Amino acid sequence: MPEHKVIVTWEAIYDMADIMDYIEADFGKDRADRFQTDIKRELQKLSYTATFLPKTQIVYRGYVIQKKPFPPSIIFYIVKEPEQEVHVLRVVREEQNWEKTLSDNRDYTYPNEIN
Repeated sequence: MPEHKVIVTWEAIYDMADIMDYIEADFGKDRADRFQTDIKRELQKLSYTATFLPKTQIVYRGYVIQKKPFPPSIIFYIVKEPEQEVHVLRVVREEQNWEKTLSDNRDYTYPNEIN
């Protein structure tokens, strides 16, 4: 099975930073550092597991948004098969209204302006 390149949007980067700030404030720096290590590992796993995970009913630029549970968060992404790319759009805490968050945001930005 070919691996996909994982590309993370600015919105997902900001989401992860917000989650780490929350964890650090409530549970300490060590737990926030562990979250950072763990989420990096999960994003790397998407390079070869992305096509097997559940899909939402939300479409972004013609691609169905898929989700990977990562308690207490959910990683949302699209798979661009011809390009062999996974685009991580958001990382949202489980208790947030992720359907509204994904439906409302119709534009995502990329560190290297890849679309």
